[in-house]
Amino acid sequence: MNRLTKRTLLSTAIAVATFQAHGAGFQISEHSASGLGRAFAGEAAIADNAAVAVRNPAAMTMFDSAQVSSGLSFIQPDVNATVDSLNTTPGSAIPNTTSQHSDVAPDAIVPYAHYVDPINDKMSWGVSVFSNFGLSTEYPTDSAGAAIGGQTELVTINFAGSFAYKVSEQLSLGLGLNAIYADAELKRQAGGLNTSAPTAEIAYLAGDGWGFGWNVGGLWEFDENNRLGVGYRSKVDITLEGNYRGNSATGTVPGELELNLPDIFEFSGYHKLGSQWAVHYSAMRVGWSSFQELRATGSQCLSLSGQGVCLQKDEKWEDSWRYSIGTTYSLDSNWTLRAGYAIDESPVPDSHRTLSIPDTERHWYSLGATYDSGSNWSIDAGFAYLNGDDVKGTEVEPLSTTTSATYEFTAGGDAYIFALGANYNF
Repeated sequence: MNRLTKRTLLSTAIAVATFQAHGAGFQISEHSASGLGRAFAGEAAIADNAAVAVRNPAAMTMFDSAQVSSGLSFIQPDVNATVDSLNTTPGSAIPNTTSQHSDVAPDAIVPYAHYVDPINDKMSWGVSVFSNFGLSTEYPTDSAGAAIGGQTELVTINFAGSFAYKVSEQLSLGLGLNAIYADAELKRQAGGLNTSAPTAEIAYLAGDGWGFGWNVGGLWEFDENNRLGVGYRSKVDITLEGNYRGNSATGTVPGELELNLPDIFEFSGYHKLGSQWAVHYSAMRVGWSSFQELRATGSQCLSLSGQGVCLQKDEKWEDSWRYSIGTTYSLDSNWTLRAGYAIDESPVPDSHRTLSIPDTERHWYSLGATYDSGSNWSIDAGFAYLNGDDVKGTEVEPLSTTTSATYEFTAGGDAYIFALGANYNF
């Protein structure tokens, strides 16, 4: 199967959000429409549909019949960026290299599908297809910052199988195994470094590959109205194998890039207050410190970083936290309403913010609802508004052993997420 066919099939299966449209860094949280409606607060403890297997496989013991849950999220970002200045060192400011760009992040659709099936009153199993990570930014090919912004895309698909066992009336444990397919593409043009030919390509990197990981979880049920959940997802290293062309090689040459996906730890609580109200919350740590660099290598490459290095870019990200709180209101036997708020820390230190991933802290404001037919099916809907801060950054790009280009830029924006899902009990 050629690369174009693979990319077409992959785009049909799952599209990715942008840096302002999902979790910090390039994490994707859109695993369920009901979860979106509460800003994903309490996800490791609620278990209101089969999507819980992704966040905490132990909670699958709460199902007394098989359920399939599927849906999609439509993400509409409104992200703007400005290249404020471009200077060379040694040298001076390059004139006419200020660029203002709107909508540098394309719209995206993120689907999901989950299935949970209880074996007996103590054991359950499940399968899921979803995405945990992805990004897409598209700057015009003649942008002043095309050499550091350009076009960047990462798509991942996670295929998971899970098992849960109820140890006692209060304690359940779960385990999951994951196969993750990743596909990445990076394009860079000269931009302000060559004002006579700004669209000239200076780098192209494309590759795909598989990685494997695991996740575990625990659920403690104090009683039918109060429970705590914890989930841990392992770090996954993926070697993307593909092609490179650019200033570091003659023609198109084989290359590979190591992609380090972070581990994730989540603690959640759920508490029902009376017959209609419930509150829930989560604290999530994402181990972004594993993402220290983008380094593409190939035996036929020679760059400033040395023989065998096609592309080298320091990232130096740090671990980050996400905190969320939400509420659920049972209006009647058919309707359930939700609301939530979350704050998502950025893992990107100010000193290493880049135009291709100018990540920023964001605030989530969410609303949602479920309609239960009273028989075997229900419909979930969710909406979230993500507010991101405008941030300034400085990015230095080496041009030779003695010269470099320094870009000053400003980026930021908001995003709107709409989700619709359906659940069916067998």
